[in-house]
Amino acid sequence: MKKYILCTLVMTLSILAVGITLIGGASQSNTVMATSVNQVQYSNITVTGVGVVHVRPDFANINLTVETRNRNLAEAQKENTQRVQRLIKMLGEQGISEDSICTSWFNIYPEHDYGHYDRVSGHRVSNQLNVKVRDINNVGKIIDLAAAIGVTSVGGVQFGISDNTSAYNAALVKAIESAEQKALLLSAVTDIGDIKIISVKETNYYGFGGYSYRSYSVDGTPIRSNDIEVTAHVEVAFGIV
Repeated sequence: MKKYILCTLVMTLSILAVGITLIGGASQSNTVMATSVNQVQYSNITVTGVGVVHVRPDFANINLTVETRNRNLAEAQKENTQRVQRLIKMLGEQGISEDSICTSWFNIYPEHDYGHYDRVSGHRVSNQLNVKVRDINNVGKIIDLAAAIGVTSVGGVQFGISDNTSAYNAALVKAIESAEQKALLLSAVTDIGDIKIISVKETNYYGFGGYSYRSYSVDGTPIRSNDIEVTAHVEVAFGIV
């Protein structure tokens, strides 16, 4: 009886071992098959692409400086303050809000007699305002009005766009298209086969004034602005199957 039980146990263990071996073998076979199906060999080529979009500016920054001179410092300051107050009032009448006007530079310095630097002959007070003009058609008119009320210097007229997001996104698309055209040309010339994008890297971007000019002043000082040029750069890797 004991010998019978022992034989039965040995046979059962043998059957289990065979089953485990078969299952393990099937699992290993499936793994190898999956690897062989999913493995694709690529030889990579990398090209750069550039996209450019031109956008009409929607604001302008202007520096308006009021400078006064007087032998008496208090009088020079008083006159300067009065002119700047008139300037700020005029800007408000032209629809420019207070948060679009800020002091970018203020200075008081003495003037000396020529050849006698130790002698102070008077004082000069200079107050520069940076003004953001959102109606760029109004830039020339504002410059003329500012000059009429005592602004002594106008400079730094710069045009810009408030939000370049959509323009930059469009430039990105053009940059990728540019890279793809280069890669297709390379693959055609070298006869290396079909290509497929496997990675894209955004490298940098910037915006600056281009070379298309428009005039925004109907009356008064003519002011001409550049279009804003928004540029995107990408680096694209292509896989050749």
